[in-house]
Amino acid sequence: MRGSRRTLVFASVLIGLLLSGAAASAQSPIHGENRPTPVAGESNGEMHREALVTVEGSCRADRDAASSLALMLGAARADGVRLLPNDCYRPRDRQAAAKTGACSRGNCACAAGSGGSMHGWGKAVDFADSGGSVRFTSEGYRWMKANAARFGWNHPRWAEPGGSECPEAWHWEWVGDGGNMGFDRIRADVVGVLSARRGSGYWVLGGLGTVTARGDAADRGSAAATPINSLVKGGAATPSGGGYWLVARDGGVFCFGDAGFFGSLGGQRINQPVVGMAATPTGQGYWLFAADGGVFKFGDAGFFGSLGGRRLNQPILAGAATPTGRGYWLVAADGGVFTFGDAEFFGSLGASPPPEPVVGMAASPSGRGYWLTTAAGAVSGFGDAKAVGGTAGAPLNLPVVGLAPTPSGDGYWLAAADGGIFAFGDARFQGAG
Repeated sequence: MRGSRRTLVFASVLIGLLLSGAAASAQSPIHGENRPTPVAGESNGEMHREALVTVEGSCRADRDAASSLALMLGAARADGVRLLPNDCYRPRDRQAAAKTGACSRGNCACAAGSGGSMHGWGKAVDFADSGGSVRFTSEGYRWMKANAARFGWNHPRWAEPGGSECPEAWHWEWVGDGGNMGFDRIRADVVGVLSARRGSGYWVLGGLGTVTARGDAADRGSAAATPINSLVKGGAATPSGGGYWLVARDGGVFCFGDAGFFGSLGGQRINQPVVGMAATPTGQGYWLFAADGGVFKFGDAGFFGSLGGRRLNQPILAGAATPTGRGYWLVAADGGVFTFGDAEFFGSLGASPPPEPVVGMAASPSGRGYWLTTAAGAVSGFGDAKAVGGTAGAPLNLPVVGLAPTPSGDGYWLAAADGGIFAFGDARFQGAG
C-alpha cells in the first residue's frame, strides 16, 4: 500500500507539473517587437472605470493585465527587490502633459501623443525600485530582465539600450494575452484553492473573481463578469460545501451559492490590504485578515484580538479559523504564527525563515494542527497536520499561491499562479485551474 500511495502522489504531481508547464509557450509573446493589444470596446486613454482594476495604491491596470502585475510585484518583493508600479493607466490629459513635458526638454520623440501610449490601454507600467525610477544599472531592472517574462511582461526593443533615442529601463508592457503578434498566452492569474469540504473536489480562484470547479465541487458562480474595484485575494467555502465567498484586496466580499453576505470593508479606508478570510463554523459569519494583522469580523464571527498597530518583521499573508469558531491563527511571510482565542500554538518557521515566503495556511479538521506552504511548495505540518509532500525542488513556472486540505486531513492540494494543481496524500487531481 505504501508503494502504491507514493506512486499515486508522484503521478498527481507529474500531471500537475505537465499542466502547469503547458503555460510555457512554444511561441513566446516575449519579443522585442511585440506590443500590447487594444482593449475591445474601449478608447485609448478614455477607458471606462469597470475596464480597469486597482492593483495597489493609485495603480490601475487593464483587467486582464492586473492579476499578473500583482503576482509579479509580490514575487519581486519576496526576492528582496522593492519593485513599485510608479505609473500605470494614463488618461488622455496626463498623456498630453507627458508629451508636452518631453517636447519642452527637447526630446519630443520620447513620448507618445494623447491616445497613442500603451499606458492608455492600462497595459504599460513605469516601475520604480529602492533607488527611485528603475535604471539599467538598478536591481529592479536586473530582476525584471530575469523574471518579468514568466508573468507576461515584456520590455520592448525600443526601450532597451540602443533600441531607440529614448531607451527606458522603467517602461514594461503586458503581452500575456499574446500581444499584437498573436503569440501564445502566458497565464498568471490564480490566487488560491478551496476544498469543497465534501468528496474530492475543489475550486480554483482567480484574481479577477473567476472560480473554476473541479471534481465534485459544484459551480456556484463567480465574479468574472462583475466590475471589481480591486483584485480578489482569496476566499472561503461554506461549512456545507454548497457555496463560497471571495474577498478582494480592498475588503469587498462576493457571495455565491449558500454563502450569505454579512458585510464588507468595501469603500472603507484600511491601513493595509486584505490578504484572506475564514468562515465561522455555522456559516453565518466570517473574518477578513489584513497584511498588518488587522482582523475584521462580520456576522456571528467573534473578535479575539489582532496584530493591528504591532510592528511586524514581515507582513501577514494568510490565516485560518479554529473549528469551534472561537479563535484563529495568522501567519506572516517569514513563517511566524500568531494565535488568538482558542487557537493553540503548535510551532512555526519563524526561528528559521524559509528562503521563499509562506503564502498559505490551513487548519487540520480537528483544529489540533495546521499546515504552512511556501511559494516554492515546501509544506510544513504542525500538531496533527502531517506534511505528505510538496513541490519544493520541482521546476515550477510560477509560484505556489495556496493550500487546501482534503476533508479527512490526510492530504491537500497546492495551487500555482498559472493554474497548476498538485495533489498529495489522499487528495485526487481533478484538473487544473
